[in-house]
Amino acid sequence: MKPPPSATAPAPGERLIYALQAAGVAEVPMLGWYRYAQAREGLDLHSHPGAMEICFLVRGRQVYRTRQRPYVLHGGDFFVTQPDEAHDTGDQPQEKGILYWLILRLPQRGDAPFLFCPPEEAARLVSRLRALPRHFRGGPGVQRHFERLVEAAEARDEPMRRLLLYNRIVTLLLEVLEAARRNRYGEVSPRIARLLAWIDTRITETIALEELAARSRLSLSRFKTRFKEEVGIPPAEYILRRKVEKAREALATGGESITAIAFRLGFSSSQYFATVFRRYTGRSPSDFRGQSAGARRDQFRGRATRRTRAASSRRASSESSPV
Repeated sequence: MKPPPSATAPAPGERLIYALQAAGVAEVPMLGWYRYAQAREGLDLHSHPGAMEICFLVRGRQVYRTRQRPYVLHGGDFFVTQPDEAHDTGDQPQEKGILYWLILRLPQRGDAPFLFCPPEEAARLVSRLRALPRHFRGGPGVQRHFERLVEAAEARDEPMRRLLLYNRIVTLLLEVLEAARRNRYGEVSPRIARLLAWIDTRITETIALEELAARSRLSLSRFKTRFKEEVGIPPAEYILRRKVEKAREALATGGESITAIAFRLGFSSSQYFATVFRRYTGRSPSDFRGQSAGARRDQFRGRATRRTRAASSRRASSESSPV
């Protein structure tokens, strides 16, 4: 990704956070973005009192969860939580990719005019923000709007910095609302959906992009562009991620050795498999298997304890019943 011209782009594995309250923008306690070269620990359950969060995934794949429902984001997707709404990444890591997020404090009675907007327009803007869908596709200009907001956040010597920030925040929010109106989340096209299903049937094999393009009846360059537009990540990365997902299932449920899983899924060596697995999950295959086994033991012990308690309760009830 091309970084904002006046911003310091995060090096791979880093993130930047801007507390815009310090710049006089009380409505935005936090603006941030990251570029992770490999997965990080997942987010714990948290919420933002009185504030909504708008996330935009530029590149990669990410799972967020709220109200016990998971949402799978691909590059170009928005994810929105409303004020006080608890959310996390479930049992998933923060994945490799590029993501922007904005914490937006909605107005309370007695607050100053929201984002310097006249009262009627402010009320209309807040009403539409509260009605945003949870998950939707962004438009082609969204990334640049975030970049311009980061530029303003970094322009600490700009005499009109506060006004510039308000202008770019409002412009970004209007773009978010327009994207939600146009792009409520839909499925991929039938052509790409058939291809994804075919990839799953061949996931243990080496899959050439030329073959995928031929099956799509597209040139190689057009196929790569079309695939990324609809799925959010390049086809080679999609295949690699699906192999990792299959490996997670095998490690969590079976006794197959790590080396056997690696070769069955088409990796050239167990070392390369371990490198790729850590990149997308934040853990080594052996650590993942150990944690999965521990979770199964805890679940088994919990069920056994509940059965014992239920049996004890039935015995106590039977003994106390009149003959």
